[in-house]
Amino acid sequence: MKAVFYSPAFHEMMIDISKKDSEIQFFICMESISDTSGLGKQFVSLPDMIKKGEQLLKNNDTSFINAEIDRDVMSILLFTSGTTSMAKGVMLSHTNIATNVQSICSCLKVNPGEVHLSLLPYHHTFENTIGLIHMIHRGACVAYCDGIKHVAQNLREYHVNLLVAVPAIFDVMYRKVQDGIKKSGKESLVNTLIKITGLLRKIGIDVRRKVFKSIFEQFGPDLRLAVSGAAPLDPAVTVWFDKIGLRLCEGYGLTETSPVVAANNDFINKPGTIGHPLGGIEVTIDSPDENGMGEIITRGGNVMLGYYENREATNEVFNKDGWFHTGDLGMIDEEGYIKITGRAKSMIVLSNGKKAFPEEFEVLLNNIPGVKDSFVWGNNTSDGDVEICAELVVNNEYYTDGMPSDEELAKNYEAAIKEINKTIPQYKIIRYFVLTNGELIKTTTLKIKRPIELEKIKNILKNSKTDMRKASGRFIEKI
Repeated sequence: MKAVFYSPAFHEMMIDISKKDSEIQFFICMESISDTSGLGKQFVSLPDMIKKGEQLLKNNDTSFINAEIDRDVMSILLFTSGTTSMAKGVMLSHTNIATNVQSICSCLKVNPGEVHLSLLPYHHTFENTIGLIHMIHRGACVAYCDGIKHVAQNLREYHVNLLVAVPAIFDVMYRKVQDGIKKSGKESLVNTLIKITGLLRKIGIDVRRKVFKSIFEQFGPDLRLAVSGAAPLDPAVTVWFDKIGLRLCEGYGLTETSPVVAANNDFINKPGTIGHPLGGIEVTIDSPDENGMGEIITRGGNVMLGYYENREATNEVFNKDGWFHTGDLGMIDEEGYIKITGRAKSMIVLSNGKKAFPEEFEVLLNNIPGVKDSFVWGNNTSDGDVEICAELVVNNEYYTDGMPSDEELAKNYEAAIKEINKTIPQYKIIRYFVLTNGELIKTTTLKIKRPIELEKIKNILKNSKTDMRKASGRFIEKI
């Protein structure tokens, strides 16, 4: 049977589709349909179906409850984010999803009645599995965010205990809290209290939530657990939130793995890593180099059936032993913690053969005061060299006392980048940077669409008949 679930906003579209597609047996509206004139029996509403189900149960008809489910065929089709290539349809089964939910339950405690704030779209597996199915399975209440700008407000008014989000959300939370502390003139006091509560924790006394209650009042009085995924999280953010009493765990996964492969959790939490593999999931490093870095491969009941109508792509990511090639590079330390170094497709190979990853620079650049976001790439020069370059998104809201001139901004950011360059090997220092007031091109889960963003910059430079060396420090909108 084929059916389409839709919201009322798409009702006219569904009527049009029903006239062209005879294979769809039912069009199920999520809300009651006010006008049913002219519609066939194939149009029904979810409220009416619920009433019908209740009536069947009263008549002792449980046939629809007892219907057998084939756990091992495709039951959900989700598409990859398409950040480095064309999006592919990922076929997931009931077994894939249920296995992943069970694995998550074994390492993260979610109590019945707790409230989770849903931020991400459900066509993203991270939110679909963890933020919805896992929460319902554990008996948690799901509250829906009114929009990114209302996150702090919703955390307070819905008394949120749990938050599953991407690093960009936690970065913003961290910056706003830090700015608030500095503006209040209590930075020194907070740092002193952090040292005191840290010493008390060593002897088994944990008073962080009580001591830093006023800070939690600003962004989430009831928030006790946060989970970050989909992109690298700055370890400094994890460490600082832990110091004031919020457990922030970074995890890792892909659409193809339903999605979680590994995560820090209630038992382990090592900032800068993605923790250990979840129960029932195997992870290893394929063809590691002299530093132990190689491609992360995994297998387990959570791994997809394959790519929809794309046997060639499916065969490319599975080896003969059933290991799934993630396309991500990383390493596993002596304690079993996994560290992601970057996507293989976004890896920058320098002229000396050394490797660098955009993510490692972007985490550092995003910490520069007045920088809202950043994008890093390897710029190929005419003489065959490869230079690390960056695009910085200026955070206009940071400059509350007046916007500096373009020259002042460039000078300040250049000085900050020089400080960053002192902390990294000379061969991969950041050479040039451009500025922008516009937002980076991203997916719905806030991942940078790197090929598109890079193409945009290249076109601007080409049309302006300039290069990164000459454009460095300038706004690309003004080049």
